[in-house]
Amino acid sequence: MKFIAFENIHLDDAASLLAIRHMYDRSINPELPSKFEEASYAKKAIEALFNEKDSFGIAAVNDSELVGYMIGSIQTDKNRERHTWIKYAGMAIAESENEELYRELYAEFAKKMVELGSFNHYVMVPSGNKSTLDAWLHLGFAYEQVHGIRDLSVSSDKVFEDIQIRLATSEDEKRIRELATVIMEHQAKSPVFAPGFIEERDDYKEGYVEIINDEVATLWLAIYQNEIVGFQVFELAAASDENLLTPESCISLVVGATVESSRGIGVSTALLQHGLTIADKDGYKLCETDWRITNLESSRFWPKNGFKPIAYRLVRKIDPRIIWATGV
Repeated sequence: MKFIAFENIHLDDAASLLAIRHMYDRSINPELPSKFEEASYAKKAIEALFNEKDSFGIAAVNDSELVGYMIGSIQTDKNRERHTWIKYAGMAIAESENEELYRELYAEFAKKMVELGSFNHYVMVPSGNKSTLDAWLHLGFAYEQVHGIRDLSVSSDKVFEDIQIRLATSEDEKRIRELATVIMEHQAKSPVFAPGFIEERDDYKEGYVEIINDEVATLWLAIYQNEIVGFQVFELAAASDENLLTPESCISLVVGATVESSRGIGVSTALLQHGLTIADKDGYKLCETDWRITNLESSRFWPKNGFKPIAYRLVRKIDPRIIWATGV
């Protein structure tokens, strides 16, 4: 087997591999969009990744046959520094190959990324294939984020008479600004330890206030004892010819939070029940959201309320001293 740079000539064969992988993924999670079981659609998703700025790919070839590929791109920002993304459509192997091939592909891929100064690596992995997940975990990756989905059926057993749900208005601006940093502050604490930069607080506040008049997003507020104690934001989850995770007729629960003093009384559940009921009336069939797996409250709440994992974001942080500390 040879490992060579991925090129345009590999696109058709890579699309066939991804389409077959997606068939398996849908056998576990049938909510995923079906069209990517067709190689023509799978090819569009791969082309989009390969055409991204600073993208790079590795092809595994056995007797002139493509048996696996991996594509990612380097990005730089304040939170993740110089880092690499391998997105959901960025990898697939032939059914005849063992998942160990993912480890071999990554070994070749990571070598190039480290040479280019990218030490933080992120990968989106389907939830339903334990062997694939294990391959990545055995490379030193760890769970960071869960992407989940559920239908819109809502239990009528739960009634929250003491909690009122309503749309946000301009009169709520002051309180919304106060709530805007609840998640950032919570996730900066143990055991998440996600950096919350103080200079970004104003950006968060402005962003949430803008949602009040947003034509696409809906900001629901929870009122308890005449005080706004929580919120959830819903918007259309746009399906596309490049997105293997988002089905048609799906709404996205973008963000939600409850103030610490009001947790445990059903605020988030009341908001979710209301938001899903409205989404169902508006013709949506599914709802997607994502959460940090180390956020104990989130990682308990969302699965308990019907969201099942469809993909995991894994992360590996490589010691940058490896550039000069080579042992020789």
